[in-house]
Amino acid sequence: MAPKHSRRNEKGTGRGLLVVACVFVVLAVVILGLAMTGNLRPLVEQAFPDVFGEADAGSQQGTDESPSTAAALEPKSFADYSWDELSQISAKIAAAGTDEEGFEIAREYNLADASGLPVDDARKVVLDDNTLAYARIVGFRHDQRSDGSGTAGMTLMLSMLSEQPMEASNTNDGGWEASSLRAWLASDGLSLLPDDLANRIVRVDKPTNNVGITSDPSSVTQTADDLWAFSAVEVCGQLTWFEDEFSSEISYTPGLDAVLNAEGTQYAYFSASGVNGETGGHENALALTYRGSARPWWYRSAYPLNYADTGSNAYFFRASETGYPSSVGQANATSGVVVGFCL
Repeated sequence: MAPKHSRRNEKGTGRGLLVVACVFVVLAVVILGLAMTGNLRPLVEQAFPDVFGEADAGSQQGTDESPSTAAALEPKSFADYSWDELSQISAKIAAAGTDEEGFEIAREYNLADASGLPVDDARKVVLDDNTLAYARIVGFRHDQRSDGSGTAGMTLMLSMLSEQPMEASNTNDGGWEASSLRAWLASDGLSLLPDDLANRIVRVDKPTNNVGITSDPSSVTQTADDLWAFSAVEVCGQLTWFEDEFSSEISYTPGLDAVLNAEGTQYAYFSASGVNGETGGHENALALTYRGSARPWWYRSAYPLNYADTGSNAYFFRASETGYPSSVGQANATSGVVVGFCL
């Protein structure tokens, strides 16, 4: 039998070792915690690569969704949504399996009426030059994304952004694709938009007569644009302007209306507003203002007929300041800039 004092020493030694072990565990936890954010992290990562690899993977997964994306959006009026929220809703509409399912999502968020048409509501947009413009929804699932990822959920109209010529010189050669206005919109025009809007715009493909004078519908090709002027057919629907005006003349060239009609399809907002090739629709939907004054505004559609004896043309179509849907303007003249864009 061991002496009593020897058993007490053994018991005391065991307690001492337990206390020391606990202290080391606490210190290890503290050091590891500091290492996660401090300068010791690289050394600890090398010692425990598997542990840190798993932690980082979990952390990265958490950052893929922002709080606003993860949270359910509450329906409200069009003007009360942030541009971030509208972008999220547009993505949901784009991801829908069918157009009807997309329209149902738009209805759920008060952006479409019972028939799936865009709500007749506009929201104020203060541009960087302190001009007050107005944005409204003109269609859902209408435009194709330029990156090939499918349909853009929502298309909007912004009016008026500025007053600009379509071309620096008096020509429509090269059409919209080569125009000065298209170049201006891609740079100075885009910079006028608030950042929270500009950063959420989705680039889409726009079909346009990019030749100028032509009666061949194959002259219509695609451009990829963030901001773009509407084509005549996107605003007015199927057109017979040239047939109506020139078909009785011996020199009439068939195909001119076909060129215009190949530049897209009419947006739901303009159709619902009663706009066609002869009228600006209910409540004169095409009569728009810039800084409080009525202005004609450009379509991106070049006038495809040789209007002069010189062999060159200098006109683009536009809506008149009174809201009449069909007028023309010299390419180097100033008209209002009304743009479309997608979220």
